[in-house]
Amino acid sequence: MFLLIINFLIGQDTTMTDNKTSEALIDTNKSFDSSILDTNLIPIPSLRDDKDTLSLLPVGKPFFNYDSDIKELQSQIDSLRAMVSLLQKFQSMPTLNQDIINLIKVPDMQHRIELTNGTVVMGEIIDENSDELFIQTTLGRLAITKDKVISVQQELPPGPKVELVGEPNVNVFPDREEIIGTVINTGEIRADFVRTEAKLWSPSTKLIVVDSAFVDGNMITYKSGVISDTSLNPGETASFKITIQKPSIPEVGYRTYAIRWVRTF
Repeated sequence: MFLLIINFLIGQDTTMTDNKTSEALIDTNKSFDSSILDTNLIPIPSLRDDKDTLSLLPVGKPFFNYDSDIKELQSQIDSLRAMVSLLQKFQSMPTLNQDIINLIKVPDMQHRIELTNGTVVMGEIIDENSDELFIQTTLGRLAITKDKVISVQQELPPGPKVELVGEPNVNVFPDREEIIGTVINTGEIRADFVRTEAKLWSPSTKLIVVDSAFVDGNMITYKSGVISDTSLNPGETASFKITIQKPSIPEVGYRTYAIRWVRTF
């Protein structure tokens, strides 16, 4: 009887021990499963193949390319250096207004003097006597003896020259005359405010009436802000029409014409 009780107790202990062991194994399995789950969430990175040379930079080559940036910066620095140099140059230059410039007299190169040694002197003859010529040049005043002079020619400066193209047409009405014609600029520079003037004379050479009209030329805006369409470039032609009112005037014997213009700079 005593042995049966001991076996029963031993069996209970064994059963309890087995139950505890089973519970411990279950807890261990749970912990192991949790560790496996965590490992799957954060995988271990793969090792790089040492044979893969494409991802390797050559020896001596930088990771970032600075060449293009350095060249652009150098170009900007050179540009800034040139601008600063230009500003310094203008700051050192004296400022001259138009009044001071007008006081500087530049001699008119209206005479061309050829000498016996082949030299040609350009200037303005300001004085002379029986033996010498006194010439004002851009270098100063020269005195040249006349026995060394071969010839003296007058050099006209380039300018506009406007002329009539043929004879103007005259339409006579009882109360007026209409004179229609064409002009041309045969000069070397532009003529401004070109105007044709007509004079009517009696048979006894008495002036009857004078009138004029601007030509139909090019549109020009001048520095003063004035806008005009009476300019004529070299080689160009323009027409004009002069209407002369003649109430109770005597008979017209003949007509004369003159062309006026202004040279602007």
